[in-house]
Amino acid sequence: MTPEKTFQALLKLPEPWYIASIEIDEAGEAMHVHIDYRAGAALACPQCGTSVEVYDRSTERVWRHLDLWQCKTWLHCRLPRIRCPEHGVRQVGTPWAEPGSRLSSAFEARVIDTVLGCRTIKAACGLLRLKWDQVNAVMERAVARGLARRGDEAMPYLAVDEKAIAKRHRYATVLYDLQRGRVVEVADERRTASLSGLYAGLTEAQRAAVQAVCMDMWDPYAMATASGLPDGESKIVHDRFHVMQHANKAMNDVRIREARALAERGDTRLKGSRQLWLYAEENVPAKRQADFEALKNSDLRTAKAWAAKETLRRTWAQPTVDSARAHVQQWLEYVREHLQGPMMDFALMVKEKLAPIIRYCQHPISNGKAEGINSQLMAIQRSARGFRSYASFRIAALFHCGGLDLYPHGESALVKS
Repeated sequence: MTPEKTFQALLKLPEPWYIASIEIDEAGEAMHVHIDYRAGAALACPQCGTSVEVYDRSTERVWRHLDLWQCKTWLHCRLPRIRCPEHGVRQVGTPWAEPGSRLSSAFEARVIDTVLGCRTIKAACGLLRLKWDQVNAVMERAVARGLARRGDEAMPYLAVDEKAIAKRHRYATVLYDLQRGRVVEVADERRTASLSGLYAGLTEAQRAAVQAVCMDMWDPYAMATASGLPDGESKIVHDRFHVMQHANKAMNDVRIREARALAERGDTRLKGSRQLWLYAEENVPAKRQADFEALKNSDLRTAKAWAAKETLRRTWAQPTVDSARAHVQQWLEYVREHLQGPMMDFALMVKEKLAPIIRYCQHPISNGKAEGINSQLMAIQRSARGFRSYASFRIAALFHCGGLDLYPHGESALVKS
């Protein structure tokens, strides 16, 4: 088999394309493969697929292909143009590269694998001997391909969260598919309009299929959900971990105030106990249980606040929404009668957000899976030394965590050279 036929087989070139010649530049450590097409062959219109005769040729174009040993490999071709009766003069497509790319499809697949493995564009550039802009362009095309292929599959459970992407309080809004554990899309900033735009990007069928959206208690996200989804207000589920974060803060504020008052009288019972009160009851370390038993059974206001926090935590174990509502209402009565200050302020927040909080018992979802994805995004941010723009963060988030089919047509992961 001649070298030309060998390369034709490796490139999987279909007729009428063929390898015309191969040149090796020893000094430049490069290989130049020249591709042509059979004289008189009919080629397909890129828009309608009709086979028509060649009209003329364009100037020579060059594509980077997979390296052969230490040599960079370049594909050269003067692409023909056809004149379609319906669409006029058009540039024909190539079987070895995607439209608009100057890298072969096989080499793009190698770039995608390398970036996924390295997690940073800079590291991939060093391994592949490419410029930053070239690798970034591959990622952008890969994300665009993946989003186009994603389709309009139903996503019954969504989550929304904000993500810091740069210094000076620069944020993005991220929409997650909890069922598949992936990023759906990313919007700039953290405003009502940011999330509304993400919902608008879903199809009408997808918006109708959403059963619940998990989020924190930030009003702009709730407003966007109420207006952006059919019957959206009834689909909001406040993240239980976020609610308990507020509960812990209120309880700790009670502890701080009481500790200061006791210290003025020489009472140091609360000194060094901060972390104990923040534990869930079952997570108190064994070596501190005896100390904590005495504290929580005392007449301290902090002990009452801790007991209220633990009682509220049982809300999410209730079997139905109605039983959860009754449980919280009893809890509100207890706080109103026995606690004031920070815990009372927190209780008023719970009362205002009661319906989305107890809706968990109908749709038991949380932002836990979203936080897992956020951990991956944070690792990517650290590796990349941060992102300068929202656009770069969006591409990275969808590339690494979007669950997309990133590869060019006919290529797959771990392409072999």
